[in-house]
Amino acid sequence: MNGGAALLAAIVLLAGCGEEAERKTGQAQKAKATATANAERADPCAFITPGEVTAITTDAVIRTTASGHDCTYHADPDDGVQVTVHLHDGARQMQVMRRSAAVAAGLGRAVAGKGRTGADTEALLREDKTAPPQLGDEALWGLNTTLSVRQGGFFVSVTPPVMHDPLNHGTYPLIRRDERRMIAMRVAEKILARAPR
Repeated sequence: MNGGAALLAAIVLLAGCGEEAERKTGQAQKAKATATANAERADPCAFITPGEVTAITTDAVIRTTASGHDCTYHADPDDGVQVTVHLHDGARQMQVMRRSAAVAAGLGRAVAGKGRTGADTEALLREDKTAPPQLGDEALWGLNTTLSVRQGGFFVSVTPPVMHDPLNHGTYPLIRRDERRMIAMRVAEKILARAPR
């Protein structure tokens, strides 16, 4: 092999080694980013058990589904408690909840004068000014009787079910607002007790 060919072979080998090192570095950085993201996101179903949700709602949880920060505890008739958990950005999540409530209320006011349907829509989207329970560092009631609570950087939002399982509740299955609030508060209390400190 002449000098030029040897030099070309060495350059190709070195370039290949550089690409391999870059590929390995990229893989290591991607693995680190994935591990960090997983550490930042906890299993949202891990903070309260299906049995505890069943005891609070009086409706048997038949399955749970998790997606991202959300966990739904399903009971018949496929209604259930929905929980959203964020480990470290509680203040930002509370700000989002407050802004969302204000936007929804504005939309409700915009259609309030549009007959009975507009009035009903306005009532559904009206901002809830009821004093929130004394949970965590701050709490607020949102649309659909959703309770949002921040404890340090930890955030939990609990949306209670709208109706009980008609087979297990001989009376009217729709859940009254005060009972829905009680469900949301008891679920939030259980979750906050297990929140990282």
